[in-house]
Amino acid sequence: MPSNQHIFSVAELATAIRSVLEGCFALVSVSGEISNLRQPASAHLYFTLKDKDAQLKAVLFRMQRRYLERQPKDGDRVICRGRLSVYEQRGDYQLIVESLEFQGAGSLHLAFAQLKHRLSEEGLFAEENKKPLPSLPGHITLVTSPSGAAAHDFIRVALDRCPQTRISIYPAAVQGEKAAGELRAAIAEINQQAERGRLDTEIIVLCRGGGSFEDLAAFNDEQLAREIRRSTIPVVSAVGHEIDFTIADFAADLRAPTPSAAAEMLLPDNAALAARTAELARRLHRAMNALLAEQQTCLAQLAQRLHQYSPGQRLELYQQKTGELQRRLVQAIKRLISAKEQELAQAAGLLDVVSPLATLGRGYAVARKKKGAQPIITAGEQVQPGEEIEVLLWQGRLSCVIEAVEL
Repeated sequence: MPSNQHIFSVAELATAIRSVLEGCFALVSVSGEISNLRQPASAHLYFTLKDKDAQLKAVLFRMQRRYLERQPKDGDRVICRGRLSVYEQRGDYQLIVESLEFQGAGSLHLAFAQLKHRLSEEGLFAEENKKPLPSLPGHITLVTSPSGAAAHDFIRVALDRCPQTRISIYPAAVQGEKAAGELRAAIAEINQQAERGRLDTEIIVLCRGGGSFEDLAAFNDEQLAREIRRSTIPVVSAVGHEIDFTIADFAADLRAPTPSAAAEMLLPDNAALAARTAELARRLHRAMNALLAEQQTCLAQLAQRLHQYSPGQRLELYQQKTGELQRRLVQAIKRLISAKEQELAQAAGLLDVVSPLATLGRGYAVARKKKGAQPIITAGEQVQPGEEIEVLLWQGRLSCVIEAVEL
């Protein structure tokens, strides 16, 4: 080994460490759980081998993959045999896997599945218990690490889509042993502040970027899930990447695949909203014009009917009818009088023909008694000598005494 006075370059020290590791651990067998499995274009498999206390980076090169009984996945419990080495460019030590043997589901994934099943059976994830979200929130609070990229991604998309919505950040750890407790405390504190009227936030967003299964462990906390359901403010889970699922995702009122997607789901696009508003305004204007024209037509019809059936109009109509009837009555009376006059003239003429006075006018006289039931004398035997009678002439009358009666 070089003396203590020797100054290494970084590359020299990395090479020396690699030689030590490869010499001391030429072939090792390690059991653990696969996490953060990646397969780039090279077709090599990169993953983390972990247990509850530590983790080790590993790589399985493409040539060794043909010996696998199946494609590994996150959560698989495996035994890897290989050698330890150092990747100088990153300064990472890793296990170069020669063979891989499956042991079944990993303990962390198994615990996750069991907790998910138990809480689901309890009804904690029931859709009917999830709270509706406002379509245009005025204030959103992010529970996240202020320095994380997830918060910046959410805010960037939110400002592009709907800058009038206020965004607040409640700082909380999103990874590590204290993270679950800080997340629970944040949700509880925001709800308390809202109940006291000190905060008007309408949505709480649990915000974190992607990571390994272990990195997202805080969001698989049972008490965090229960705190999400106790919240009176809707809670949105925007944790990890699209393929990542946590217990918080199932308990939340809405699950977003990424923080950026959460901003898109929660906030309307101002440009699209403005275009939609303009279209609705045009449709409303057309509908109002059509309705106004229809109502004007209806109003004109009602005004016409009102004018037709109004008391003044009916009185005028009745006055016209009364005048017409009066005119017809006068004409009828005139015609009746004229007819009666003609009848009277005819009767008078006839009466004049048969009238005794007309006979008297031709030189005849009428003799009658001054007393008696039958005053007109038509026979000599009706009178006696010495009886007084009178004789009616055309003009005047004569008082006479019967001297003699000749039968």
